[in-house]
Amino acid sequence: MERGTMSKENKENKENKPYYIVQSVERAISIIGLFVRERKPLSIGEVAQGVNLHKSVVHRLLTTMHAHHLLEYLPGIGKYQVGPLAFEFGSIYMNNSLITEGKRFLPELAKEVGEKAHLAILHQGNVLYLVNQESPKSMRMQAPVGFRNHVSSTALGKVLLAWLDEESVVDILQTKGMGAHTSNSITTVDAFLEELKNVRRLGYAVDNEEMELGRRCVAVPVRDHTGEVAAAISVGGRSIVPEKFEETAELVRSYAEAISERLGYVPRPRL
Repeated sequence: MERGTMSKENKENKENKPYYIVQSVERAISIIGLFVRERKPLSIGEVAQGVNLHKSVVHRLLTTMHAHHLLEYLPGIGKYQVGPLAFEFGSIYMNNSLITEGKRFLPELAKEVGEKAHLAILHQGNVLYLVNQESPKSMRMQAPVGFRNHVSSTALGKVLLAWLDEESVVDILQTKGMGAHTSNSITTVDAFLEELKNVRRLGYAVDNEEMELGRRCVAVPVRDHTGEVAAAISVGGRSIVPEKFEETAELVRSYAEAISERLGYVPRPRL
C-alpha cells in the first residue's frame, strides 16, 4: 500500500471508533464504574478481573487514582474504596438534580400553600438553600440561594439531622452552637435529640416560632436512590399554625415524594 493511503477496512475502523478516546482515562472510568456497581472495597485482583485488565496495569491506575483522591486505600484489608473526590463529583451531580427537580415542583407547592417553599441540603453543618420559591401571597423577600442557616432552629435542619447517627448530630451541634433566636428555640443537646426522635416518628419537622416569632415552618425529607435523606423541602410563613401542621406536612410530603422518585427513590409500600 502506498504511503498516505489507507485500506477501506482501516478507514472504517477509524471512523467507527472516536480517535480522541484516551485509553488510560477510559480504563479509569471503567474502574470507577466497577466500584459503583459493587458498592464495596475491592482488591487489585478483583478490579483486574472486573474490568478485564492485567494486574500491573490496574495497579498503576489505582495508584494514580488514589494519589488524586478518587480512591482510598485501606491498608488493614489491602483493598481500595471510592475516595472523597469521587463523592464530591457525585454530590455535584446530585445537587444539580435536586435544583432541577426543586425548580420543577416548588412553584406549585408555594402556590398551593400560599407561603414560601424551600429546598435545602446539609452542608458543613449548616442548612444550605438550593431552591427558594416565593408565593404570590408572600410579603417578604426570601433567603437567597446559597444562604446558610442554623440546623437547630429550623425545620429543614431538623429533618436533615434526624436520620444521621447521634454522634454526628452532637458533633454538629457542639461545633455550630445552638442559638436562642426566640424563647421557643431549643438550646440543649438532650432536648434537641428528643426533638429528632419526634421527627423520625412523625416523618416531618416543624419550626414552631423557633427562628422568628410569628413564623412557623414544616419540612419533610427528600430521599435519593439509596433511600438516604439527600435534602429537605419546607414551607413557612405566618399562615401556618399548629392546628395545620399535620395537614401541611401531608401536602409537603406529596411533593417530597415526587422529587424523591425523580431521584430514583423507590418508596416502600405503606402497611
